[in-house]
Amino acid sequence: MIHTNAKIPGVYLLAVAECMADFGINQRKWLDGSPYQVIDAGMLDATVSYEALYDLVIKAVELSNNTAIGVMVGHRLTLQSHGILGYALMNCEDLVSAAKLLEQYISLRFPLIDISTRYNDSEFIIELNEKFPLNEIRNLVLEAILVTIKSALDQLTPKIKKSLTISFPYANNQTNAYHSLTDCKLIFNAPCASISITKELMLERIPLANLAAYKEAEILCAKELKIINQESSYKNKVKQKILANSENFPTQAVMASWFNMTSRTLHRRLVSEGVSYREILEDVKKTLAISYLKNTEMTIKEISYFLGYEDDRNFSRAFRRWQGISPSRYRSEC
Repeated sequence: MIHTNAKIPGVYLLAVAECMADFGINQRKWLDGSPYQVIDAGMLDATVSYEALYDLVIKAVELSNNTAIGVMVGHRLTLQSHGILGYALMNCEDLVSAAKLLEQYISLRFPLIDISTRYNDSEFIIELNEKFPLNEIRNLVLEAILVTIKSALDQLTPKIKKSLTISFPYANNQTNAYHSLTDCKLIFNAPCASISITKELMLERIPLANLAAYKEAEILCAKELKIINQESSYKNKVKQKILANSENFPTQAVMASWFNMTSRTLHRRLVSEGVSYREILEDVKKTLAISYLKNTEMTIKEISYFLGYEDDRNFSRAFRRWQGISPSRYRSEC
């Protein structure tokens, strides 16, 4: 599942730690049983697992007896807290481009949430959705991100405050917790978590806009997202596992069991990425075949055996399909 491998920037856990300090709660007591001895500025360059974040957020709510810590966390985070994405947002030309940038690259900073944007009559809406059920930390995460986005919008265009509406998909059980948001309209028990902005303000130029800096930062965001997607794709995970077990190529059913899923589910995941298990296996065999031909003195028959072919004729046919020439000719031309 997505959350098993999700890594969240440590700055968000640091913000929770600062809130705990404000409540006068001993950090050792809060961190007891967690992977951490201390939460300090060193977390700015670290990442946190979803499991660790989940457990510490639950404990923070219990110890503070405050279910609206997310509001406090959101207020502590500025654009500078969000790395290269924050820098790109600071240099956007207008709020439309800022919202679209956030929609595209939110996973760089918070991979638990998806963002979608749309126009609705006289309003522009930024909507938040869970990538998977966040259960007990759902409300805290949603309100933290909503307030974070509001704070970012305030930084970009200070006069926007009275034109914002924040919608929370739950009841207001702690009225005092939301006093810091009285400069905008609040809606509770809404169908979804969202921020609405008056349409006319969306195309107003952001005072600090810098097109050159924005383009440079957006390129870096794209590169970072590409790396994350490659690391998290099932295609890449399956390929790595096949390579690690190339002495006895696993079947799709065996591979699926390693991911704690059925063969049918793995097939659907791979199809959604535009590939099949057979194609990945073929690609791995092609890669190994080329490596063996270039870098070893193994005979064609031996290579065929190591790649799981019943005889070298089947291997030769497969290799011709891959490279357009026979294995022996390929080796002689290397």
